[in-house]
Amino acid sequence: MILGLLILLPLAAYLAWLVWALVAYPIPLGYNLRSLWQRKLSSLSTAAAIALVVGIFVVVLSLAQGLSVAFVSSGRPDQAIVLRPNARFELNSSIERDRMRILKVHPLLKRDAEGPMASAEVVVVKLFPMADGTDTNVTVRGLEGRGITLRPQVRLVQGRWFRPGLSEVVVPRKMQGRFPSMELGRNLRMGGRDWQIVGTFDAGGASYESEVWSDVNDVMQAFRRESYSAMVARLESPGRVEGFLKAVEDDKRLKLDVIRETDYFRELTKAGDPIKILGNLITLILTGAAIFAAMNTMYAAVAGRTKEIGTLRALGFRQREILASFQWESIFLCLAGGLLGSGLALFANGIQTGTTSFETFSDVSFAFTITPGLMAQGVAFSLVMGLLGGFLPAWRASRIPLTEAMKGG
Repeated sequence: MILGLLILLPLAAYLAWLVWALVAYPIPLGYNLRSLWQRKLSSLSTAAAIALVVGIFVVVLSLAQGLSVAFVSSGRPDQAIVLRPNARFELNSSIERDRMRILKVHPLLKRDAEGPMASAEVVVVKLFPMADGTDTNVTVRGLEGRGITLRPQVRLVQGRWFRPGLSEVVVPRKMQGRFPSMELGRNLRMGGRDWQIVGTFDAGGASYESEVWSDVNDVMQAFRRESYSAMVARLESPGRVEGFLKAVEDDKRLKLDVIRETDYFRELTKAGDPIKILGNLITLILTGAAIFAAMNTMYAAVAGRTKEIGTLRALGFRQREILASFQWESIFLCLAGGLLGSGLALFANGIQTGTTSFETFSDVSFAFTITPGLMAQGVAFSLVMGLLGGFLPAWRASRIPLTEAMKGG
């Protein structure tokens, strides 16, 4: 923390001085901008390099953003998930039928005209072929009719919901492009039987768009499961979740773990950590190359304009004004690349993709999500590159002796 402050304070002070110099000093910015235009080829190549790095930077951030949206939008603060003790996820949890019967009539559950708002569910994984010829695990969720009600963000877009006892499934619309076997009306082979796809649903970007849904009893019979994986329950209010947690954990007949649904899905966002690490490594390598490109362009500009620098000095411009002038030239150059790169990243927005969750070892479908905030981060990133890439050449320009500059170097 202290080391970070020691690094950031001088940078912040230098930034403040540059902004002040832009107003206080008669910096010949028009001269610098015209110089960039006169050196069109080198300026464009540097801006393109910056745009590439910024574009990759924003796209990498959008991957993490897409994963975050998928999981965070899946949970509700007034709902809880009941799991076996020490089971972090539904896939490695099991709840016996007798304990599930006790849970379903718990007095703290919210009720409506149809009874307790709770769904006993089972979660398994099944290998499915993808459009690129590879296979990947997909989560298959067996749930009760209440399970659909407890997920209001999920809506049917084609066909109908599955009916119990008929080996029917519904699939996410956004998975159909990646999994050609999931077309409406086709059959899926799972658990030794054929399952008819009778509907497709949309979950508004939630993680349920990575799951195939069917009736809980059908899935348990097909996959020979004697126990459930978890129960999803809705409480009267978010404040009641803690009370439900304590009551279930203290009940000697149950001895189960309860986790707030939003906390559960927040834990699942760790599936994006490998993507972040790899993306940050690639971005770091390309950032070094982009800073070098900006520095090389600015050094070439300084070397080719020593007479002009000498003229500026002879006209009365001081060293610090020359420093600020060339530093702003580098910043404008990188800013142009940053704006271009952030704009190009928009073409990735909404593209559907997927990754393997290292927590559940199943496919997680999500979309690249480019937000104004991510684009602003990309532009800010380009400004940092402009500062780092332009400082040494600008310092060199401000320190050229007047006699040497007037002679042309």
